[in-house]
Amino acid sequence: MFVKLLAALILATVGLVAQAHAHGGVSLSDGQCIMKIGPDTMNFTGYQPLKSREVFCDDIPDVGPTIIVLDAVQDELRDMSLEIRILRDVGQKDDGENLEQNTETYVPPKKYRTGTLNFEYNFAQKGKFIGLVKAKADDGREYVSRFPFSVGTTADKDLTIAIFFAAVGLVGFGLWYKRSFLDKKKTA
Repeated sequence: MFVKLLAALILATVGLVAQAHAHGGVSLSDGQCIMKIGPDTMNFTGYQPLKSREVFCDDIPDVGPTIIVLDAVQDELRDMSLEIRILRDVGQKDDGENLEQNTETYVPPKKYRTGTLNFEYNFAQKGKFIGLVKAKADDGREYVSRFPFSVGTTADKDLTIAIFFAAVGLVGFGLWYKRSFLDKKKTA
């Protein structure tokens, strides 16, 4: 019984951690935040210079002025027009649904020959958002990277994870205590 419960708790923990790190087009690889766009990749870095010196690559820790930097790894992206759109995630079925109404900020298409695109935006509200980066070549090829993220909710997620692990620890301790002391008293 104890082994089955422990196995269930481990599986639940793995599922929770995997869900917490699922951020669509942005992932962590070798200490770099990598965004997949078509067959190519871009390095993704975010800053909130008025809040801290730490960088982030998925959820934005707090509301306020935020700087996003995208660096093209492959030369192909340097020859393509790049555009960025940040949408409020209001549960839309398709990103094109009420596109203008849901757009938080938009950086129009432009070729970035240096491969570095950066922009600053002041996130005024906490919530869920969707980042869309489009790359379009002169011959009509188009790649889109879509990555959901949230603003100002990382503390909530950290608290939820801490409570979950504390509960797992308490359950484990309770089962150990029951098995070690209470069950021995019954058999004696």
